[in-house]
This record gives sequence, structure tokens and C-alpha cells, in this order.
Amino acid sequence: MLQLVWGLCMLLLLTGACAVLSRWAKLHAALLPLPLLAGACLLLYGFGIVGALRIGAALAVLLLAAVWVVGLVKLRPAGFAQACRQAVTTPGLALFLGGAVFLWMLFFVQQPMFTQWDEFTAWGLAPKMVVERGAFYVADPVNLKASFTYPATSLVTFLFQPFGQWAEWACLAALDTLALACVAAAAALPRERWYSGVLVFAAGVLLPYFFRDPTPGAYATQYVNAMADLPMAMLFGGTLCLYFGTERRPKAFWLTALPLALLTLTKDICFAYGLIAAFLIGLDWLARSQNGLRKGLVSALLHAGGLAVVAVAAFLSWSRYTAAVTPTVDTAASVGSEGLSYGAVLAGGIKQLLGIGRDDKFAQIMAAMGDAFFTRRVCLLGGGVMAVLAITMVAVAAWLAAEKGAPRRGILALHLGFAFCFAALYAFHLILYYYNFSDVEGLALKDYDRYLTPYYQAWMLAMLCQLARAARGRLGRAALGGAVAVVVAVFCWQGVPAAGFWTAADSLYTLRADVQQRAEVMNTVLDWDDRVLVLSQGDDATRWYYYRYELTAQVVNGFGGFYGRLGETEDRWDSDFMNLVESENWTLYDYKAVCVPDTLVAYMAEKDCDYLLIDRADDYLQREFSPLFEGGLTNDMPATLYHFEGEDAEVPFTIAAATKREVS
Repeated sequence: MLQLVWGLCMLLLLTGACAVLSRWAKLHAALLPLPLLAGACLLLYGFGIVGALRIGAALAVLLLAAVWVVGLVKLRPAGFAQACRQAVTTPGLALFLGGAVFLWMLFFVQQPMFTQWDEFTAWGLAPKMVVERGAFYVADPVNLKASFTYPATSLVTFLFQPFGQWAEWACLAALDTLALACVAAAAALPRERWYSGVLVFAAGVLLPYFFRDPTPGAYATQYVNAMADLPMAMLFGGTLCLYFGTERRPKAFWLTALPLALLTLTKDICFAYGLIAAFLIGLDWLARSQNGLRKGLVSALLHAGGLAVVAVAAFLSWSRYTAAVTPTVDTAASVGSEGLSYGAVLAGGIKQLLGIGRDDKFAQIMAAMGDAFFTRRVCLLGGGVMAVLAITMVAVAAWLAAEKGAPRRGILALHLGFAFCFAALYAFHLILYYYNFSDVEGLALKDYDRYLTPYYQAWMLAMLCQLARAARGRLGRAALGGAVAVVVAVFCWQGVPAAGFWTAADSLYTLRADVQQRAEVMNTVLDWDDRVLVLSQGDDATRWYYYRYELTAQVVNGFGGFYGRLGETEDRWDSDFMNLVESENWTLYDYKAVCVPDTLVAYMAEKDCDYLLIDRADDYLQREFSPLFEGGLTNDMPATLYHFEGEDAEVPFTIAAATKREVS
């Protein structure tokens, strides 16, 4: 309940601040949720760097409240109320506020949980750590296991959960609130053009479903996941839409820097997205200039260059920070197993693109990428070629609806700039598949659609925004209505998911709920400083990662290979989870680690473990390892946490906590 009340209060503060600032700055109120949210997150970022996240959250809330107070004083209560009425009756802000409140209420009732693998390895684990610990995970010795993720999603989550009480549904609601703020910027149109604003907002909300390869009968996670894909796409498109809404006003223009910086902090590839956004804004500025080519070019370079500096500063600040607090080899800026620098990767990739020293693997991946543009489904219409065709048709409609001269030049330049940058991004992903993936994954173009659909989505959102802003006449409004109708029709025809954020998904959470209940018992004993080795015989890593996410302790990695004799570690390698087996010929489990009682005790001591959690035992553990454990082991024993008494103890493992035995 605390998270719901706080989330709704934040929305209330945000709405009032938008109303007041809209009145003072003469800006459309729907433009302001995005820079205000981004600015609050960047304020948190600055305080997080110095280890004071909660102070930053308090200051962000106080600043929003201060806007209310100043508005009440300057405008008087009657004027403040009028400003709020005017703001919430514009389509963009009204739809943003209504949609955000609806999602917060719905998620509070349904309590959705994380379901995707990467949410437990990084993207859900990182914000959980930040909320619970009140510190960036890279600066917290307990939380180094999520240090490779970027902080934007954690910052947004922490803004809506600053108390240390973690709720997955509130994390999902916070990220969706940011997404809706981005769409609101695209729908920032005058009240008399509410028709266009509603259409653009509706299409923008549907775009994550439009640009995907749907699996029949699967649960659609577009608005119920903690991954960076949705924030990345929405921030990229939303930054451009915010720029369009400022209408090149000198001071208002720099509001664009706030979501641009947050975009750069969203994911590693987002540094490229930030530079692309700066380039596209500069290109549009130049194309719309009416002061001659030379003056227009200088002005465009200054504005785009300023935004590029913001993106570079954001990227470097996080890189330097992570390097400073985790000075290890794996925090360096490198790509692939060979640890090549980004410069070396780009140089080598460009040479191979030009045919210089091209090897068979690169040639095969390049052929696969070329074929995938036509055959790999990335939207409900088909492959990438169909996605680009659909976006181009919207761009053509926007160009025809726009006034002659600068508006048309701007739309044409923007669309061609998007196409050029997409080609460069496509080539960049080709290089990444060569250097950063195994041969099997690279040739299969692993996660191809996931890597490219955010760009398509932002491209379409920007073109729809341009069409809506240009559609002043009857034909323009008809073109906008037709474009949105096609998106909605295709969605209804073959894109409506069997289940999504609007439905309960309890069946997806069965295994998670089981691990969660067991972990709650163990957490009554554990603390963040404790080190725990988790064993779950027969696991495929799923339960191990669930435990690593749920336990309030440091989960120690296991090993793979052979460790059947003390002192012989040359045939053992680092792993995450492990299934203990008697010999290398064991065929019961796919993933196995040869281990005997003596080497298990030695491994516990080597890794400085405090506890051993046996989630599931089997006949081998019961037969060979029972003498090591207080009360012995059985193959059907309940999940039990054992305290490690040390190598020299007569009984090395004593019971610390145990779940109730399940009744079959």
C-alpha cells in the first residue's frame, strides 16, 4: 500500500508542477512530464555517485513540492487551480495522467512479477538492489553481481520507491509511467486539436505491440518487464518529440538534454542512440533554418554539438564511476572474450565491411544480416523491409500534410537521417555479432528482433508526431486517422496478445512463488554480509537465479567440471549453479560438477562461505554427504539452510533454518 500511495502522490506532484511550469514557460503541459521525470532521475544520479541516493530522492520531491508552493503564491489558489484545469484538459497530459493512474491501480491489485531470465540476472536484480540498499549496486560490495547494467531503470524505480521497501509491481509501474511520459510528448497538441493528440497517444501506446514478433498464446511482456528495451525505445522517440514540441525556442530547446542524458544511461548501446538523437536534431534544425546555409549550419552544429556533449558526459561519467568503484578487469570498456577495445572492434569491423581481410565467419554473418532484413519478423507486418515501408508511408503523409518550405524540408531530412543512422546501426550490430557473440549465437543472429525493434519503434513514433503536428487541414487529419487506423487494425487482426498486463498471470509465477516462500524462511537468518552456496539438485539454473534474486545475502558461484580430489583444481572451472555428481559419466543431469564430501567442505572454506542452502537433495547427497550434516540428509528433505562450522568441525553443517516438509 505504501508504494501505491507514494506513486499516486508523485503523479499528483508531477501534474501540479507541469501545470505551473506550463503557465510560466508558455509550453504545452504534455511536454513537461518527460523532462521533469528525467531531471529528477538525473538529480538522483548525481547524489547516487556520492552515495546519497535517499537524500537525492528527498530533494527531488522537495523541488517538485516547491513548484507547487511558488505556484500557489504567485498565481494565487484560484490561478493555480485554473492552471491545473487547463493542463489536465489537454489531451496529452490528461491521457498520461489517466494512463499512469490506471496502471498503478491495476498493478497494485494484480501484483505482477518478473518472468524473464534477464530480469533475474540483471535488469530486475539491479533496481531491487538499489531500492533495498539505497546505493548503486556497483558501489556496494554485496551487489557487484549486477554491475554491468546501466542505472537509468534503477533511478526511475528508486524515484517511486525511495523507502527501501521493494515491490516488483511498483518497479513495473514506474517504468511504464516513464514510457507514457514519452508518448505524452508526442501528443502535445493544442486543446482544439484533441482529435490528433488522442490518435497519436493511442498509436504510441500500441507501438511496442506493433513492433514485435508475437508468439501465439504467449504472455505479452511489453508493459510488464524491467528490461531496458521499452525505456530505450520510448526515451529515444520521446526526446525527439520533446524537441519538436519546443518549436526551436532557445531556452526550451535545452529541456531536450534531460531525457537525452537519461537515454544515454539506459543501456550500453544507448550511447549510440544518444548521439543519433543529437545528430537527427541537428539535421532537422539545419533543414528548417531560414537564415541561410552558413548561419543555419553554425546554429545546428552548436545545438546538436551541445546535446552530443551531454550524451558523452553521461556516458563517460558512468564509465569512470564504475571503473573507480570496481577496479577489476571485467569493468573495463571491452568487447568479446578477447577483451578488445571499442576502437579496435570498430576498426576491425569496418575493414571487414570494406572487404579487407574478411573471414568466413564475418561473411556468413553479413549474409545472414542481409537476409534477415527481409525474412526475420520484427513487426506485425513482417520483416524489417515492411517496417521501413510502413514508417516511410507515414513520413510521406507527414510531408504532404506539412506546409511548403522549411516544414517539408525538416520532415524529409529527418526521415532520411533516420534511414542513414539505421543503416549505420545495422552495420554496427553486424560487427557486434562477429566480435561479441559465440559462433553459434552470431550466425543465428541471437535476439535480432530485440536489438532492432526499439529503433523502429522510435522512428515510427517520431514520424507519427510529425504527421500529427503537420495535420492542420482536413486531408492531414484524415491521413493521421488512416495511419493510426492501420496500426490499430493490424494490431487487432494479428497482434492482440492472449494475455498481457491487463490479465492475471498466476500460472507464470508457480516456480517463482515456491522459491520465494523458501527464501523468506532463509532470510529470517541471513544478512547482506553472509555468503551462501546454493545447491538444488537437478536444477537448470532457474531456481539458482531465483534464489540469488530473493536471498538477502551474497550467493556464491559454484563450479563445473571435476573436483573429486583435494588440491586438484585444474579440471574445475568457475560456474554459477551446480549439480553435484559422483563421476563425469553421470547422465542424470545435463549440468554437473563432480564433487565428494571432502571437496565440498574445502570449497566452502575456499570461498569463505557462511551457509549452505540445500534446496533439493537426491540419492547421491543422501548416501555420501549425510555424515557432514546435522540430522543427515534425505532425498525428499525440505529446503534447509545449514551454517558452515568450518573444515575442522566434527559436523561441518548445522541446521540454521528449514521450511516445512511438503505433504504429497
